[in-house]
Amino acid sequence: MAHIIKLDYIETLGLDQKGKKSKLPKPFIPIVVQYKHSRLWNTFALVDSGADYNLFPGEVSKYFGINLTKGIEVPVYGIGNRSPITAYRHWGIKVRFKEVAIETYADFATEQEYVLLGQNGFFDKFKKVIFNRKNEKLEFVTL
Repeated sequence: MAHIIKLDYIETLGLDQKGKKSKLPKPFIPIVVQYKHSRLWNTFALVDSGADYNLFPGEVSKYFGINLTKGIEVPVYGIGNRSPITAYRHWGIKVRFKEVAIETYADFATEQEYVLLGQNGFFDKFKKVIFNRKNEKLEFVTL
């Protein structure tokens, strides 16, 4: 039976419409990450409908004892025609939030500053992911 998880957007620093520093609501969610049977890491992740895959900061690989470059090298493209950054894909990642635990994989890149949860490896684990920007809410409907 499907289960619905509702979360509020979290205010983070950003730029307003005039380019001035301001607090902006964004679809960040609190998560707990585990690699295989290692330590737990509590953090926040941006739920990013434009991200193809999960992308983690490269520094996090050290915390979990992952040899970053032993993963599969993958290019990560961003906005426009900028040169891709290099990331390394590792399996055995578990992402938990609320009552959900997802077995997945993540790309780790030294240039990345925060966790992105993307289409493949996160969104595809749900029946629906709903962004309600007006009310600053997220909904996840489980499979």
